[in-house]
Amino acid sequence: MNNLPSLDDLIELPHSTSEEFSQKGHTCIRGLATPEEIAYYRPSIERTANAGRYDHRPIDERDTYGQAFLQVHNLWQRDATCNAFVSARRFAHVAASLLGVEGVRLYHDQTLFKEPNGGYTPWHQDQAYWPLENGKTITMWMPLEEITADVGSMHFVTGSHKVGNVDAGSISDASNQKIEEWIEKNSLRQETYGPMQPGDATFHAGWTLHSAGPNPTLNERPVITVIFVADGTKITEPTPLQEFDLKIWLGGKQPGDYVGSSMNPLLYP
Repeated sequence: MNNLPSLDDLIELPHSTSEEFSQKGHTCIRGLATPEEIAYYRPSIERTANAGRYDHRPIDERDTYGQAFLQVHNLWQRDATCNAFVSARRFAHVAASLLGVEGVRLYHDQTLFKEPNGGYTPWHQDQAYWPLENGKTITMWMPLEEITADVGSMHFVTGSHKVGNVDAGSISDASNQKIEEWIEKNSLRQETYGPMQPGDATFHAGWTLHSAGPNPTLNERPVITVIFVADGTKITEPTPLQEFDLKIWLGGKQPGDYVGSSMNPLLYP
């Protein structure tokens, strides 16, 4: 641990980046971590994710959501090196700056490894699963290796974070179709940041509609995400989709309480 590259230095974002996030509900920050830093942390992240994998079925035996990626949560609790990465003040400070708040806590982290020939990630809104106040969450999505044009980074619906819940139901082919029809009806613009380097990162708001294409290559697409919640955020009464998150991610806190259990440490300041 003594030789870990520190990720605690802070970078100041230009006002234009914060303004872009406020207007669009998403932004991309190139070089948030260096390739050298990623190369150091990547083996621990991949090892921990592989050890935590719970779905070992062949890809063609899974549903659409299962084919999209292999998902493992809370690496920060499983491995000290992963904890240092997830808890980085550099990342948390950017999240706080984009949200326009003084401090952020961890909601949870997760790896999203899209396998060779893995399927598409349907359109969805993260906040639909989170029993948290509106406008208080942000997700960092960071690849651990180069994301080529063939695979691509995520796609976002610009401005959708201002609309709120489009109420498409659980992530599936059916919900994807419903959201595609909603996007067309409302004539909202779709954007992607295309190829990305290890250490580049996109950030998106909780209600921002987003998706990702399939992985047609023979190489895995390793990505880690960290979800931040503004300090002082209240927990809301859960919808049926949110009951799981209330039980798992909030350390026993209940609707009306502020997020603040040991499951949700303050990462910045």
